[in-house]
Amino acid sequence: MKFIRLEAIIHADRHATLAAAADAISAGGGWVTDHSLLSDVMAILNFQVPADSTGRLAAALLAAGIPAKPALPETMGNGAEDVSGQLTLTFPQGTGDLRRAVPAFDG
Repeated sequence: MKFIRLEAIIHADRHATLAAAADAISAGGGWVTDHSLLSDVMAILNFQVPADSTGRLAAALLAAGIPAKPALPETMGNGAEDVSGQLTLTFPQGTGDLRRAVPAFDG
């Protein structure tokens, strides 16, 4: 199975960008298989996409404002096989919004 590793540095809202990235992966013919949120400065989306849709994925990411590097080829095989991928999004400014208020409870 082939593998794609993409990276992008984003200077936009983290929540909106994560939603846009998931939508772009879907628009590119793929689906998100897993994700990891590493603090408020990095997120990793694991995905799969048909091998003949990598160009569509690249266009969808760019249209969503996610300039992922390196550039993807138009196709990486036929439609019968899937390509696994990982999109790492870095948010260098951080937001500090990972703290959650925990309500008090009687125990």
